[in-house]
Amino acid sequence: MTLLEFFFIISWIIILIIAIDISRKEKFNALHFLVFIWIWSWLLVFTFFPDILNRIWNLFWVARWADVLVYWAIVFLIYFVLLLLSKHTENKESITKLIREIAIENSNKKTITWDEVFLIPCYNESKVIKKTIENIIDSWYKNILVVNDWSKDNSREILNSFQDKIILLNHLKNRWQWAALETGFEYIRRYGDIKYIITFDADGQHDIVDYVEMKRVLETENNIWIILWSRFLEEAKTNIPLKRKIVLKLGILFTFFVSKIHLTDTHNWYRVIRKNILDDIIITQDWMTHASEIIDIISSKRIRYKEMPVNIIYTPYSVAKWQNSSNAFSIVIRTIWTKFFR
Repeated sequence: MTLLEFFFIISWIIILIIAIDISRKEKFNALHFLVFIWIWSWLLVFTFFPDILNRIWNLFWVARWADVLVYWAIVFLIYFVLLLLSKHTENKESITKLIREIAIENSNKKTITWDEVFLIPCYNESKVIKKTIENIIDSWYKNILVVNDWSKDNSREILNSFQDKIILLNHLKNRWQWAALETGFEYIRRYGDIKYIITFDADGQHDIVDYVEMKRVLETENNIWIILWSRFLEEAKTNIPLKRKIVLKLGILFTFFVSKIHLTDTHNWYRVIRKNILDDIIITQDWMTHASEIIDIISSKRIRYKEMPVNIIYTPYSVAKWQNSSNAFSIVIRTIWTKFFR
C-alpha cells in the first residue's frame, strides 16, 4: 500500500465517521447526503482502482486522475466555506433574536396608541440624542420608541431622563442598526395600536417637518403603503458631498439590477410605513445592508411605495459618523450573498 492510498483510506474513514455523527444529531438534507456519498464513493475508487481512473479521465482530456482530485477538493472546500458562512449567519441571527426578546421582555410593555410612533435606533449618540427627542416632543408628537443598541457612552443615562416621555428598549449587545429597527418593529407588532411608523435617525439630520407632508400623502392616497425619502428629487434640499453622491448613484444602479426596482435614492433611513404591512417587513440582513433588504422586500412583495423629497442637513457630527465609502463594496457582497446563496 502506497502512502497516497493510505491517506485515501484514512480520509474515507474520517468522512464516514463525520457522516454518522451528523446523522445522529440531525437529519441529512438531500444536498448534504449526495455530497457525502459522492466524495465517499470516489475516495474508494481513488484508493483501489487508480489505473482505471487514469483511463477514464483521459476521455475528458485530463492527464492524471490526481488533477481531478485537486479540482474536486477545491469545489468541496468552496461548498463547505459557503456552508460555514450560512451556519455563522444563522448563529448571529439566533443571538440577535435572543437579545431582542430580552430587550422587549425587560421593557414596560406599554401599548402605543395614537396615529404614529417615531422609531429611533441609538448607538453612542449622547451628543445629539437629547436634542433629537426634544425636537419631536416640541412638535407635539406623542410616541417615541428608542432602541438603545448597547451604547458605550452615556446615551442610556440621557434616555432614562425621558422615561415618562418615551418607550426605551435596551440591547445587551451591539447588533447594528438593522437589529435595532427590527427590535422596534417587533415591539410595535405586539404593542402598537397605531397607523404609521416613522424610522428616524438619532443624529438630528432628519427634518421633523418633512413628516407632515408624508403623513398627508398616506392619508389621502390609500394605495400607498410606504413612503421613502429621497435626496435626489428636484424639491429636495441637501448639502451632501459630491463623493458621497457618486457612491449613492452607483447604489441606485446596483439596486435596479438586483431588486428590479428603480429609485432615485437607495439607502433610505427616513421612512414612513403603514403599520398594517409591518408583518411583511422583517429585517434579517446584518450590518448596514438592511436598507437594500427593505427595498428588495418592497420589490418582491409588491408593496406600493412613493418617494418624497426631504431636507437633509449634514453636520460635521453626522458626516464624521458616516461609513467609509469603500464599505459600499462590502454591502454589495453581503447583499448578493444573502439574496442568491443563503
